[in-house]
Amino acid sequence: MKNKPKIAIFDFTDCEGCEVALVSLREKLVEIATETEIVNWRLAQKKADDGPYDIVLIEGTPITQTEIDTLKFLRGQTKILVGLGSCATLAGIPGIIDKEARSGWYEKIYGKDYKPRGIDALPLSAYVLVDYSIHGCPVDKSELLRVIQELLAGKTPKNPGYSVCFECKLAGNPCRLLDKKPCLGPITAGGCGAICIKGGSPCYGCFGIRQDAQVDNLVMTLRKFSDPAKIENYFSMFLKKTPEYKKLFDNKKERNGKP
Repeated sequence: MKNKPKIAIFDFTDCEGCEVALVSLREKLVEIATETEIVNWRLAQKKADDGPYDIVLIEGTPITQTEIDTLKFLRGQTKILVGLGSCATLAGIPGIIDKEARSGWYEKIYGKDYKPRGIDALPLSAYVLVDYSIHGCPVDKSELLRVIQELLAGKTPKNPGYSVCFECKLAGNPCRLLDKKPCLGPITAGGCGAICIKGGSPCYGCFGIRQDAQVDNLVMTLRKFSDPAKIENYFSMFLKKTPEYKKLFDNKKERNGKP
């Protein structure tokens, strides 16, 4: 009898919302559990197999040295490592605060006697090779299921080749940019179903920047009706640790709105 693939699920610094999405698969999760061996998952079982694994799903950002060391250990113990959610794939909300500013915030929130363990908030890819990233805050359940099923079938999952704008068109949403409202939909990879725009909110890019995105062109458009500080705030929500953000905003001239 062929051995079942071994899956392990770990979480670092996060809200565990993406694992809730995994649990919300319900019957589909039961089917996955039947076809595989889930050998390590803190939220669902007491047993903890140290590996090796076939697939490791990791939610959250490795902020402490212990989490960084664990991530590197897991990379050596698995064939496929998958980032689960924006904290893992982009550094997400934890990545908003820069490393240099962390000590000040720790003292302000916890007091002078607090001894922080957090070093910095960076995506998994800053430390190890990530085989596939499932973006989202939280992840989309349909996208999550698709990726897991394709991995178990021996396929290499591919990111959607379209932006959130495509999904907005399908949903019949009015374009925020045409209404002179900030939105990162044109540069953000699809797969979320444009859920935020449907709910009346802008797109903040939690699904990551899509391939060949014209980021500079979007910024030029946003500058026509929004100030530089507000534009930067939109980008910093999920994309602060991306090369595109550093290129656009990591200099004083850009922050002051100068060419």
